[in-house]
Amino acid sequence: MKATRILRVFDILLLGIYIALMFSPAFQRVWFSSALVLVSIMLLFRSAIFVQDSKLWLGSFSLLSGVFGVYKQFYGINLFMTYPVYIFIFGLSSLIVFAIFRQNIHLKVFVICSLEVLLLGVYKFAYVNFLEFLFLQIALALFVLTNMAKRANINTRSN
Repeated sequence: MKATRILRVFDILLLGIYIALMFSPAFQRVWFSSALVLVSIMLLFRSAIFVQDSKLWLGSFSLLSGVFGVYKQFYGINLFMTYPVYIFIFGLSSLIVFAIFRQNIHLKVFVICSLEVLLLGVYKFAYVNFLEFLFLQIALALFVLTNMAKRANINTRSN
């Protein structure tokens, strides 16, 4: 059987599981997170079959976001307290792609997201005041922008 037919059957199976879960009262509160998890399973399966880094990144991002959304819903945590986790999930998805496909840009995205989460954590736990946090944010942004400009200049030079 072709891979596309197997994927089509797998997609229909996941859709059936999602519809069955929606009739359960426990899953009606987490319908969006459940949909993210099931879509991520489909994307990760496609990534494994077709060896695509974009589907791997989107699948891992959706899976981590969906699982964290379920965790957040069951424990009643508000978004104001957890938005750094979503930034870290963005970077963690890039780390997963880097670990498998060895694309250096994904490692850089992971490091930048991790530094941003570290800065937000330092500010959120009141280790620095707002002005110090703002100075650190500007320093990080300038570092990232100068690095990007340097790399763009290196890549666009003609020999």
